[in-house]
Amino acid sequence: MRIRNVIQLHTVNRLAAIGWPLIIMSMSLALVIVIGAIAVSVGGADASRGMNVGMQWNGAIFALLGPLIGFGFTAMGQYFPLALGLGLTRREFAIGTALVFLGNALFYATIVTVGKVVEVATGGFGLGVRFFDTHYTGVGPWWQTLVQTSLVILTVCFVGAAITTAFHRWGQSFLWVFWIALGLLVLAFVAGMLLSAGFQAFVGSLGSVEWATWMGVVAVIGAAGAAAWLALVRRAQVR
Repeated sequence: MRIRNVIQLHTVNRLAAIGWPLIIMSMSLALVIVIGAIAVSVGGADASRGMNVGMQWNGAIFALLGPLIGFGFTAMGQYFPLALGLGLTRREFAIGTALVFLGNALFYATIVTVGKVVEVATGGFGLGVRFFDTHYTGVGPWWQTLVQTSLVILTVCFVGAAITTAFHRWGQSFLWVFWIALGLLVLAFVAGMLLSAGFQAFVGSLGSVEWATWMGVVAVIGAAGAAAWLALVRRAQVR
């Protein structure tokens, strides 16, 4: 099987596949450090402690995770038609792409984990800032960050690939159904938060759910996305 050809197809442009995500992450990290340095120079130790608490939900890490979230979409939207045009089979493409997803998840999760270890050891790079050590990547031990980041990247890749493959399979009608359903879910959530005290209490209680439970939920979503993708890729039309 020509699995290696599929992997090369995804990674032939090294700058786009690896370089740009790391460059953008480095620029975002530098910006966070500069902002932290300015805040500490003005507010001193109090500012440092305040940033360390307040930046637990800092979304700057999505400068790295953002391009990876879209990788599942581009894998099917751009490389799937090209792979079939080059004579690769759907089975070869699916296996090779799944391996690329897994490789990306482990590679970037390792970078985030190493960054977190350095960040924690240096007290937020001596400033109290948070970039790697956030709730999005895990605020527990380093191994939790490695597991959580890997699972999140894998899940979004498989779900993104499944959505794009469904579009290949059913065309514009799928997009209408998908966006309408998503809009209704968002509307129902907002209505529940505004009108139902019980729903508000339920959402608030989610913060106390154990880490392992959340990882189980993410893993189930990822497995469902992978299963849907593998089932759909066999019959998806090239667009």
